[in-house]
Amino acid sequence: MEQDEPIRQLFEKYISGNYTEDELDQLLSYLDDTDGDTELRRLIDGEMQRNDKTEDDDLILSITQNAEQRIFARTRPKPFYQTAFFRIAVAAALLIGVAILLIIGDRKKRIETFKNENISLAAGRERAILSLSNGRKVELGNAASSELADESGGTITQRNGEIVYGANRLENNASNQLEVPKGGQYSVIISDGTKIWLNAGSKIIYPVTFAGKKQREIRLFGEAYFEVAKDRTKPFIVHTERQRIEVLGTHFNSNSYADEPEAITTLKEGSVKVTATIDKEKDFILKPGQMAATSKKQTSVRVADIESALAWQRGIFYFKNASIKTIMRQVSRWYDVEVQYKGDLPDRFFTGGVHRNANLSELLKILMLNDIHFTLVDDQKNRKLIVEP
Repeated sequence: MEQDEPIRQLFEKYISGNYTEDELDQLLSYLDDTDGDTELRRLIDGEMQRNDKTEDDDLILSITQNAEQRIFARTRPKPFYQTAFFRIAVAAALLIGVAILLIIGDRKKRIETFKNENISLAAGRERAILSLSNGRKVELGNAASSELADESGGTITQRNGEIVYGANRLENNASNQLEVPKGGQYSVIISDGTKIWLNAGSKIIYPVTFAGKKQREIRLFGEAYFEVAKDRTKPFIVHTERQRIEVLGTHFNSNSYADEPEAITTLKEGSVKVTATIDKEKDFILKPGQMAATSKKQTSVRVADIESALAWQRGIFYFKNASIKTIMRQVSRWYDVEVQYKGDLPDRFFTGGVHRNANLSELLKILMLNDIHFTLVDDQKNRKLIVEP
């Protein structure tokens, strides 16, 4: 059709490598248009059929790399899901998943229709439970600004999925606990100005004030991203089940879920010292771009995949070279569903993703392309997602 000619011209430039950045952005923008999306996917599918499998791999990797760069290179001065580019990024992320799955799974497998449209679970949202020092529990959501409580002479205010502790100069041993259930996320600015984002199924325990203390110590269960306020007179220390993380002022992510095989600290900027609880005499100093992974037996320092580690905090549900069980642990926490397995699942690794606001069905579309099947059982008491080959 005549209206498809600009898409074909841009696609031919893309395949030949003779394109500008603006032309690539324009090509990806067609993913946000119903007719353009259909034509672009038809062109991709036709190119994959025309070429042999080696060329298929090059084409798919090229699409993947360019789309990935555009998803993660963008900053978000306002919430990412409110931007026009978000809609393109979601479609591109789905395309990434399809492309990589074709490489890692069955190279000759064609794009299939999603067969089980009735699997539908809403994504998580801003919610948490704040436990105050007097025993009172406050349920938190995405409400507009409101004052929640007074703690040790300071105020606690809720605003749009975040709580903020006001100035507090009193010496006090009171502690608060912020717990985010499965299917939730929340953030907090504690009394020293440190900002903490908590992922689903996580909690932190922290002092109401650090006045009169030599160190700023908190305890983490689950996963959190930290932007630590600088204070060279008071080191900031995070205790997890398998690691002790000490910083002065930096940005890092700590994934310490009990059901994960490793506790992982990923450093984005600054410097941290990680001490494993299994070997308290050995410290590991991380540089930006590194991660310290502690299993039940040892700790190793490796190059980090920053995009994957921090994707959740940016609003992206993203995985790279992950097993089905690794992915399902994330699904269980974010969509608040119990996962059960039946049969022998294929030994494959997957790369792809969607926005965290997406319905579970969008993620399952990607996985079902490689002969993974899902059944959702919802008996109103609990929800089970059954995974089988």
